[in-house]
Amino acid sequence: MIKLPLHHIIFGFFFFLLVTFDIYLGSTTYVFFRIISKPLILLTLIFYFLQNRVGMEQRPARYALMALVFSLMGDVFLLFDKISELYFILGLGSFLLAHVCYAFTFYLQRFSKIRSDFWVTTLLFLSYGSVLFIILQPYLGSLKIPVALYIIAILIMVITAYSRKGNVKVSSFLLVFIGAISFIISDSLLAINKFLIPLPYSNFLVMGTYALAQYLIVRGLIKYTDGNSD
Repeated sequence: MIKLPLHHIIFGFFFFLLVTFDIYLGSTTYVFFRIISKPLILLTLIFYFLQNRVGMEQRPARYALMALVFSLMGDVFLLFDKISELYFILGLGSFLLAHVCYAFTFYLQRFSKIRSDFWVTTLLFLSYGSVLFIILQPYLGSLKIPVALYIIAILIMVITAYSRKGNVKVSSFLLVFIGAISFIISDSLLAINKFLIPLPYSNFLVMGTYALAQYLIVRGLIKYTDGNSD
């Protein structure tokens, strides 16, 4: 049985407590205070990553850190997306760069041999992305190209996350890959809620899956470097 070090347990508890508090603020008249609570989510994750990345190779660690910083920027921009569409575009661009950086991180940890299941997985995700864009396309207006580029970026991110299979610990692979899938779910819900139909409990659904995605990816990358066996 794998014993999780106490500091990881404490951080996980604190992290999801902070996420819960942010989601709560989003459903109250105190929503303005999310200008503090929402950035804190990624700031704490960045600090956690910096403290626990020991043993991780420099290049993937640098790209992962850049992904987290771009995600933080995206979170801040999207806080103001109701004020102007410009903030939504800036947020979209920030997360696009975050996905590109995550993709580089995962690519550097890829398995050297291409497996047959890799192509099946790639086809499944490409099909999903294509269907999502086809559904959203009539409602995107001037954002067709930015959204298309964003979908391509997140698909590359999740496909490269899968490419780590066979080259890293099973636990590291699963954490990162499930995190990448959770990212796709979060962004899909965000897009559906913004462009297609309002979703009930949208803030809870989007933020919950987004925070889970970031946490699992970071834990998976840290798991890649620690001494625990699967």
